[in-house]
Amino acid sequence: MSRAAASAENLALRALSVVTDDIPPHWRFGHWQRVLQRLAPAQPLPAVARRPSAVPVVHREAGPAAGPLPDLRCLLIAGALDNGGVESVVSILARGLPEHGVEVEVACSSGGRVARELAHAGVRVVETPPAALRDVIAERRPDVVQLHRVDRGLLASVAGAGVPVVPVFHAMESYLDRRTWHALRDFLKTSGPGVAVSGSVRGFFAERAGGDIRVVVNGVDPAALFPAVHDRRAARLELAQAIGVAIADDDVLVVALQRYSDQKNPAGLVDAFLLAAEGDPRLRLVVAGAPDNWLEYRRADQLRRGHPAGDRVHLLGDSDPATLLTAADAFALDSFAEGGPLSALEAAAFGVPVVLSDVGFARELLGEVGGRGALVPRANDGFTGAMISAERRRRHQSNRDEFAAAIGRAAHLDRGEPAVPERFSERAMVAAHARILKEAAAS
Repeated sequence: MSRAAASAENLALRALSVVTDDIPPHWRFGHWQRVLQRLAPAQPLPAVARRPSAVPVVHREAGPAAGPLPDLRCLLIAGALDNGGVESVVSILARGLPEHGVEVEVACSSGGRVARELAHAGVRVVETPPAALRDVIAERRPDVVQLHRVDRGLLASVAGAGVPVVPVFHAMESYLDRRTWHALRDFLKTSGPGVAVSGSVRGFFAERAGGDIRVVVNGVDPAALFPAVHDRRAARLELAQAIGVAIADDDVLVVALQRYSDQKNPAGLVDAFLLAAEGDPRLRLVVAGAPDNWLEYRRADQLRRGHPAGDRVHLLGDSDPATLLTAADAFALDSFAEGGPLSALEAAAFGVPVVLSDVGFARELLGEVGGRGALVPRANDGFTGAMISAERRRRHQSNRDEFAAAIGRAAHLDRGEPAVPERFSERAMVAAHARILKEAAAS
């Protein structure tokens, strides 16, 4: 590509970013996202195929042999059940809560990979628009509802259903508008206790909406999530086939498992990595995740293609996390806003050094793994949409130098022994959710 063409592309993407930031949220995350699908490449993004989940099937046998009746019935309500951390949390709860006497069904606004996996595992999943949700609740008659999406339409539907509701807050939702915050404040006055996936998320919502919000950090179980055991060489060969480039033995592979979205900040990560690669040509970056926002993918891709070290950056679609983390030497996530990123937990569970921006429970996680990695100040001062937008549109974000230096330091760290701190275990997470659901149902 000529310099003039590259400059024109950069200006076009910056202009689209400005336009996107000015669009109201209910359009931005609906119709406008469909418009941005025109930025998708002609061919699907390369990916490392996911392996089947090893989470046990939920058996629903009828009759006396089924054992004791559950303590209560719960309806989990989510948005799209395709790919992502929130979807994974819903999946873990749907399959784990029955062991604590909570029978589970799931309602979602649209299906996808996670919805199919849940249905295959024996979990009842119903796809329904928010406007029809109250009818679903009346038909299913759950003892308690757990709401995993802060949406004004969903809040209105569940608030009038006559069932205790436990809202779960997964991240600093910087794009909630004034009407949604008003609806949430009213909702939390009468709902059951809320759940936040980190202390920072709790502080964010408690300050703005009040209410009784408890902290239950997300957790993982590598034995259940990753059934296939890989050696490093086999994992790197599989990854090399996906990216179409040989991975040398001395390549230092940095992996980022994240969606291409505004808050995940893939362009900022790529820009910081390219700076780090200028000082260490052994570095190689693989970003893998679902393209929620094709504009964010294009911005990252344009940075990659315009840099001399751009051939050391590879942008994949949703991929098998076990393969990538087995192949990795380091993990990086430079988000503007987070709650409890499961991908960072998975990396730490595999013993991979992690480089994280200071959001969500990043600080606590690094403390639990003995500081194996680095905590970097986030680029944005606060979590308003305006603050994040201003930082995203900068040529180089404010934490670029520090994040690049942290990647360079992590490249020299050895992997640790695979382990999950008990506080961040799937077992502890599911048990805590079960206790809160039972408390809400009994109130």
